[in-house]
Amino acid sequence: MIINITSTQLSDSNTALINAVFEANNESASNTGVKTDQATDSALIIIFSGDGVFAQSGIASLLAKRKALSNEAEASPSKTMLFAVKADLELRGACVVKNVSLINHREFAELANRHQQWVTL
Repeated sequence: MIINITSTQLSDSNTALINAVFEANNESASNTGVKTDQATDSALIIIFSGDGVFAQSGIASLLAKRKALSNEAEASPSKTMLFAVKADLELRGACVVKNVSLINHREFAELANRHQQWVTL
């Protein structure tokens, strides 16, 4: 699943959605015990694009807290991938935060092509 964040700030309901998807992905990984490729449709992918590049630090810290609260945080691999569109960062003068990988528009399109489930916030 891809969550494309295009807003500078997220509402409480948007944050609740991210928490729910994160929790569902972690439960799925711990119940099956199967390590999946992070590029598959089962992985939670968060992409910061447009004005959403300013929301990176808030989401990164939210997910770090969620992982820390997980009982099996060290036993199960992280299935959450954070990306920011490099051109959007540069255009807005924003900086990339820790644990966020830069992608270009072609890589964004490739991710989009591999995932059927999308949510834009």
